[in-house]
Amino acid sequence: MSKMLQIQAIPNPVIVVMAGVESAARPAGQPLIAPARLCLMNARVSRAFDQAVHKTGARVVTVQSAAELSVAVDTYFPVLILMGFPIAEDGLTAIRRCKLRPHSAAIPIYIFGNLPAEAAVQFAQAAGADQVWAEEQFVAGIATLIAQCVNPPIVYPAGWNEPLPQLARLGVEEFNRGDYFEQHELLEAAWMAEVRPIRRLYQGILQIGVAFLQIERHNWAGAIKMMRRGLPKLRGLPPVCQGIELAAFRQVAEEMHVELMQLGAAKVAEFDQARFPQIIFDAPYPAPEDCQA
Repeated sequence: MSKMLQIQAIPNPVIVVMAGVESAARPAGQPLIAPARLCLMNARVSRAFDQAVHKTGARVVTVQSAAELSVAVDTYFPVLILMGFPIAEDGLTAIRRCKLRPHSAAIPIYIFGNLPAEAAVQFAQAAGADQVWAEEQFVAGIATLIAQCVNPPIVYPAGWNEPLPQLARLGVEEFNRGDYFEQHELLEAAWMAEVRPIRRLYQGILQIGVAFLQIERHNWAGAIKMMRRGLPKLRGLPPVCQGIELAAFRQVAEEMHVELMQLGAAKVAEFDQARFPQIIFDAPYPAPEDCQA
C-alpha cells in the first residue's frame, strides 16, 4: 500500500461560535443559525472568518451563553468551537465540561481576543482550551484551522501498512458477525496491547460497534455518545489502514450518526439495523497460520 495525499470531508460540519450577536431575538437556550454579525469580531477578523467558512461550506451556529454552548455541543457535535475573549466564569466551566466528557473532548476549542502572547498561553492552559489567538494570529490562521477541522488531513501513523494483529482481526470478525459485545472485548485487548498511535484504529472501530449495540437496545443517547467517541479516532487515518477499507466504513458511520441525530430518541427503534456496515479488507486476509509463517 502506498501513501495517498487525500482529505476526508466530514458531512454537515458545524462551527460553534460563542460571542455576542446583534438583535436576532430567539427563545432562550436556542442556538442561532448564522448569518449573524458577531459583535466581538471587528471587520478585519470577521472578513477572514467569513471567507474561511465560505470555502469549506461549514455551517455556523452562534451562542451567547455557556448554557447555549452546552446545548449546541450536544445538538450539533461541532468540528470546532470558537469563543470570544473575555469569557465569563460559566464559559470557562463550559469549556472544562466539554473537555472532560469523552464524547466531546476531541472538539478543538480556540479562544480569540486581544491578549499578550504570554498571557494568552497561560489563559488557554487555565481554561482548558486548545489555543488562544490574538487578532493577528486569528486572521493569519483561521482559514487553515477551519479547513483542517472540516476536512481532516490524512496522517500515516507507524504501523498503518502492517497486517492487522491477530486480536484485532478476531475482533473484526466478531464485528462482522454482529456480535458487538464480543468485538469490544477483543478490540479492546488489541488496543491495550498496542502502544503506538495506530491503536486508535482499534478503539475507534470498537466504539462504533458499541454504538450499534446501543441502537439494538434502542438506547439513542448511548449510541450517540459512542459514535462521538469513535468517529474522531477514525477521522484522518488512511483510507486503507492495516488492510481495512477504512474510508468507506467511516463514511457510512458518519452518515449513520447524522441519521440518528435526525431521528432522535423517540424514533431510534425505526433505524434500519440491516444497514449496519461490514468491515471490508482491500485484499483477502491471510489465515492465522499464514500470518505465523
